[in-house]
Amino acid sequence: MTTLQRDRSTAPARPPHRRMFKPPEWAWAESGGVGWWFRGPWRDALLGPEGLRLEQWRAEGRLSVVKSGPHRIVYRADLPEGAIFIKHYLVPDYRAMLRQWFRRGKGRNEGKRSELLQSIGVATIFPIALGERRKRKFLLENYLVTWEIAGAVALDEFLEFRLHELPEPSRSRVRQQIARELAILTARLHNHGITHIDFHPGNVLIRLQAGDRVELSMIDLDALRHSHGLSWKQSQQNLALLDHYFWLRSSRVDRHRFVRAYLAAREGDAPEPRAFARGIEELTRAWAERLWRRWGRRCRSTNKYFRVFRGDRTWAVAAREVDAASVQSLLADPDAPFRDEQTTILKNSRTTTVAEATLLVEGEPRRVVYKRFNRKKWIDPWLNLFRPSRAWRSWQAGQDLSSRGIPTPTNLLFLSRKRDFRSHPFSWFLPHETYLATLKEPSAQPLSQYIRTVLPSLPPEARGRQVRRLNDALARLIRDLHERSLSHRDLKASNILIRPDEAGSGDLLSLIDLVGVRLMNPVPRGRRVQNLARLSLSLANAPGRTRTETLRFLRSYLPWGLSPHSDWKSLWRDVQRAIAAKQERNQRRGRPLS
Repeated sequence: MTTLQRDRSTAPARPPHRRMFKPPEWAWAESGGVGWWFRGPWRDALLGPEGLRLEQWRAEGRLSVVKSGPHRIVYRADLPEGAIFIKHYLVPDYRAMLRQWFRRGKGRNEGKRSELLQSIGVATIFPIALGERRKRKFLLENYLVTWEIAGAVALDEFLEFRLHELPEPSRSRVRQQIARELAILTARLHNHGITHIDFHPGNVLIRLQAGDRVELSMIDLDALRHSHGLSWKQSQQNLALLDHYFWLRSSRVDRHRFVRAYLAAREGDAPEPRAFARGIEELTRAWAERLWRRWGRRCRSTNKYFRVFRGDRTWAVAAREVDAASVQSLLADPDAPFRDEQTTILKNSRTTTVAEATLLVEGEPRRVVYKRFNRKKWIDPWLNLFRPSRAWRSWQAGQDLSSRGIPTPTNLLFLSRKRDFRSHPFSWFLPHETYLATLKEPSAQPLSQYIRTVLPSLPPEARGRQVRRLNDALARLIRDLHERSLSHRDLKASNILIRPDEAGSGDLLSLIDLVGVRLMNPVPRGRRVQNLARLSLSLANAPGRTRTETLRFLRSYLPWGLSPHSDWKSLWRDVQRAIAAKQERNQRRGRPLS
């Protein structure tokens, strides 16, 4: 074991104090215009003649960038003494400089709070060096160097990519352990009046120990806030930040297990668990709605996710992944993909022209669905003065669905084209044709086609099992859609894609043709009934569809199954009346049902 490694393992646990980076444990040095505090003999390992040895480590292949942004860069360096992380806090503007004048540097704050967490039994980072550059007493860029927490990964990464790889029953034991240990960690914070204003699983690290034991550590400590007392209402508000992630990704049982463990570890007179959990859910929903709406507005302007382009009588907004030269080419001639030899025309009607084309995405040619919304009537451009165009409604709906975790093909491009002033002197300023490009989902097909071609070819027993699986998956999809404040008035089998899941856990469903999607909080009962009736009509001739399967669908759709809380009989009767009204209306207008 090296001297530096011994320094980490034998460092005494000390109570927190106001001046962490001071002797006798810390030594001071200056290099490259930066003042450094070091724990133990780290000076020679970290500093060279010109300061921190970042360029040397990069040349030796020891340095990698973990995160990069305008305010912070995080590096990982694999040194002979062990792996370390370097947080380089930048000061890009005067606002950041003034913040550090009143609240000290972020690196110093994280170091101080790491000692506070260690003193209350919460595992966290172990600082080994702090660097600060000052000018006329103003703190500018600063650094915090910490040991790697060996074998640890971010909790969100573990839950999304690694947990499902564990065999049963280890997977279930680990999932339950995570709920309990996270609850205990949060309770310890709250017992000492500490909250995390950016509380999400990305700021918690997890390590698996022998016997499926779980060890959690907290990072990003600059976001910690310390007060003398924390009320139960304040605790609920902080838990709602954490619950926003788990609300869409975990079961009610796991969230209930978390609340029980949290209240058991929390000091003071605990409230009634059911009422406490209900309060967290209500705050989570309110927080989620604000966050979802903010995410939904990203697709309207230039930001880190999208870019706006302008051409001669054309305007476009595209995802950052789309090649800029490809967008400029479409601005010059939006109809060019329809004439390309590699393009396959999927639909050509009075209202829309749909093709499967190729677009450069993330530097590689990808197959996309390119759709032109044709002008149905002469008044259509004028109607865009009072409502968004059909393409823009689809573009916005795709962003709203993605923000709320509802599966749908990825939005790539929206484009609008105006007419020449000389040919249309009264309406030249209005969009006449609009276009939409979305990423094509591989091996996906419309659910209506799957019902006509695949289901009848299956043996009776396999067909029955598949119908039940699809029934449950479809009900959960519609329930999630409505619970997350969205409705789809043209919800039918041809507007739902199905594709096999390569992991073998079942088929995946996603929504397309999003012109009829609307944002409503909450979704009114009448609109939910209309959606369910429209879907039921499109599935009327599906093989294996019986009243029993319809009842199973309703049980999966309703949040409380078929309990009295759900009033399922009333909903059933309302859907049947809506179906009859739709059939009578289409028959009167001479329009076929689809």
